[in-house]
Amino acid sequence: MKGIAKKKESRFPDNAGREKAISYDFITEIDTISGIHDTARPELSIGILLWPEFPLLALSGLVDSLRHAADFGDNSQKARCSWYLMSHNPTEPVLASSGIRVQPDGFYRPPADFSYIAVIGGLLRSLKHGNPAHRDYLHRARKAGIPLIGVCTGSFILAEEGLLVNRRAAVHPFHIKDFGKQFPAVHAETGHDYIEDGNIWTCSGGISTISLATELIRRHCGPDRATKAIHQISVPNKIDETAISVSLAIGFTRVSDPRLRSAVFLIEKSLVKHISTAWLAAEVNISPRQLTRLFQHEFGKSPQEFIRATRLKYSCWLLRNSSESITEIALRTGFSDCAHFIKNFHKEYGCTPGYFRSV
Repeated sequence: MKGIAKKKESRFPDNAGREKAISYDFITEIDTISGIHDTARPELSIGILLWPEFPLLALSGLVDSLRHAADFGDNSQKARCSWYLMSHNPTEPVLASSGIRVQPDGFYRPPADFSYIAVIGGLLRSLKHGNPAHRDYLHRARKAGIPLIGVCTGSFILAEEGLLVNRRAAVHPFHIKDFGKQFPAVHAETGHDYIEDGNIWTCSGGISTISLATELIRRHCGPDRATKAIHQISVPNKIDETAISVSLAIGFTRVSDPRLRSAVFLIEKSLVKHISTAWLAAEVNISPRQLTRLFQHEFGKSPQEFIRATRLKYSCWLLRNSSESITEIALRTGFSDCAHFIKNFHKEYGCTPGYFRSV
């Protein structure tokens, strides 16, 4: 019996769902595998419009995520990502809701200079005090085909300008009633960090801005830069199926091939969904056969075996760090039912989820 117990313990994932000191050596490794950025302009550039009494956390969450992804180490140079605070009068600081004043970087630039234009709204009482030039600039950007982002009450501003009609929008629960009354033609939703509907994004604000920034970084700079931002910012883990939560719970997966890194990030982002090898291969622009060879070479597993192992590894973290039932964890990690989850967990770790949780 002692031998069996020892064998079971040895099959658990390295972190076994336990909290422990984290080594950040992999940050250097990420910088190494990212290579040298040699293009003429950053891969991701965001122009930012601030409304009076804007929330400072929304601005810092967006900018600091970009800052950590932008450069090697902690040098904070705008190499891979850039950000620019615009105003009709850049000599006049913008008052945050905390009373801190933030100085814009300069005058409006052509919308085409940016990948996105983000508007960070202020307290509801201050929305009417925003300069009309900001609203005009949003329409210029829209006409130029530049995607727009409404952060916090920035969604109100986009809706006021008629840019969210018949679209979905992520709205903070505190504002959902006001939003619904004012804009019945917009499908306002809570419970999302952000929503992308066509080329307009909305974000509920607060630390959800980090989730939004991470997704933009992943799309434009790659999953390695997104992972670096997540860990450098020390985002506190929460129990959900977002890529941020999964990455923090299971740790950084070291992969050298950029196509495989993208595939792994997509798996971490989509654990609760059905993920076929064909879909995953199409997302990283290679054939299913090529993808299978990459997984076999790197991990000694097929894509489906790796997906199952990742789900089970995350389930270990949930078993140790949440009060959710085993059935809830099974469904959260993409298994069709509890019996299927228990069977696969026992096959992987040599014990039941209940036993794992109890030891």
